[in-house]
Amino acid sequence: MGFFIFAAELLCNANVFGYFSLDKSMSAQTKEKVFRGIGVSAGVCRGKILVLHRARHIISKREILENEIASEAKRFEQSLAQTRRQISEIQNRVVESMGAKEGDIFEAHLLMLEDRALVEEVIKLIREKKFNAEYAFHTVAERYVAALAAVDDDYLRERAADMHDLNVRVLDNLLEVKDAFDLKHLTEPCILVGHDMSPSTTAQLDKKLVLGFATDIGGRTSHTAIMARSLGIPAVVGLQTIADELESGEYALLDGYNGTVVVNPTDQTLFEYGQLAKIKASLEENCAQSKRSQQSRSTEN
Repeated sequence: MGFFIFAAELLCNANVFGYFSLDKSMSAQTKEKVFRGIGVSAGVCRGKILVLHRARHIISKREILENEIASEAKRFEQSLAQTRRQISEIQNRVVESMGAKEGDIFEAHLLMLEDRALVEEVIKLIREKKFNAEYAFHTVAERYVAALAAVDDDYLRERAADMHDLNVRVLDNLLEVKDAFDLKHLTEPCILVGHDMSPSTTAQLDKKLVLGFATDIGGRTSHTAIMARSLGIPAVVGLQTIADELESGEYALLDGYNGTVVVNPTDQTLFEYGQLAKIKASLEENCAQSKRSQQSRSTEN
């Protein structure tokens, strides 16, 4: 694999250098396969894959009784309030760990929850059509997502992902479903692979356990990409079908610079990445020595 387009000094973080030593027990037992997408967060890592499959919500359409309308509308409003609290908690944690700029990402989520046009459309369906809250919200919310996704503007199209993230969370609360992407159970480092990774999920990733992540969809301007860069977690998006083609436990190398994921990397591939990592380590040491020398001369003067 001779497709290293990045400068040596921009290689992987120092904490992943150890991953590039050759280990015969980990060498490819099957043919190497390369997936190419969009690198949105710099860095290189390798490890076992954990494929995340979010179960689809089953939204049943149910006609409610006249005397259930008020309680159904209230249930919907309560789900919005619960979602608002969850997003605010995530935002506060992000501000504390990363800064106000990253925390501002979730202002968009909170503003969407305050969108009276959306809320009133849902309430109208509950009252006039006698739709259950889940079906009424899903009907309106998906229309908003589709409208954003169809806009000829990359930034606005990416906001469709934020809207979808919010929709899933509201439906989780309405259906009393736990977050399918709760990663608190992770016990060993891995590379996450999924169809998508929401900004709220990305914000809560533990760098000690999540080496990197790869998704089928997404772009450079997505809030998920911004969160990954802030966390310093290598990430590749836009891989189209990787979540369906891989299985948990497979071994991969993720290159956030070139936007590639190499499954079952050969010894040659690992060697090439390892050599580049050594070059980077040498450059960093030279830079550190130069800086120490400059500081020493400044002190003497």
